Amino acid sequence: MKPSFIYFDLDNTLLDHISAEGKAQHSTYDHYQELQQVPIDQWLKQYQVVNHLLWESYQRDEIDRYELQSARFRNTMEKFELDTARSEEIGKYYMNSYREYWTWVDGAQSVLKLVSSKVKSGIITNGFKETQELKFDKLNIKDYCNPLLITEEIGKLKPHPIVFDEATEKAGVPREEILYVGDSFSSDIVGGKNAGWKTAWFTALIDKEASRNGNTDVSADFEFEDFEDLLNYLDL
Repeated sequence: MKPSFIYFDLDNTLLDHISAEGKAQHSTYDHYQELQQVPIDQWLKQYQVVNHLLWESYQRDEIDRYELQSARFRNTMEKFELDTARSEEIGKYYMNSYREYWTWVDGAQSVLKLVSSKVKSGIITNGFKETQELKFDKLNIKDYCNPLLITEEIGKLKPHPIVFDEATEKAGVPREEILYVGDSFSSDIVGGKNAGWKTAWFTALIDKEASRNGNTDVSADFEFEDFEDLLNYLDL
């Protein structure tokens, strides 16, 4: 059965977060001598670990968004015993730089335009309200999707059931008629399946095994790396 409503994730599904993050990190590294005391590959690897742990703490309500934002550069610098006096400034520079590199994932815009013209479509995204709204504006997401759900406004992150319950209500169709397209196995695929939705796992930008993290109990209804394949799956 074809879906009556399709929700899309934003980061690393429609917007190429990995590319933007990498370019912003290189720009930040080149701008601050403190960071250049460490080889950039080591810096990036450690930052990813620190940032991931902080997001997990945020998801468990152990820290707030402000601690997450201020701690990711400070904590990474502390791991390398670097001077952290400008860590807050560095974090702000990074965020400003990150916004300069937001672009569509290859093939996503044309497919979203076509899909949303045939099937009602919306967005569900984790992240901070101000940043995600700027992304919506940069990519003109409002031209294609409604509603645009940011989990910070709901009060819980994906895959919490509350997020999917609210999204189901706003879609206005039975759960089994909703398809969720996303890249995160735990947040998007597991969350969607637990909600009674169909799921499509976009894997072009991620490490599939790392994203699955040993979870073999759940499978997506469809898995794809090229957005043209999503059109074929939807028979559009």
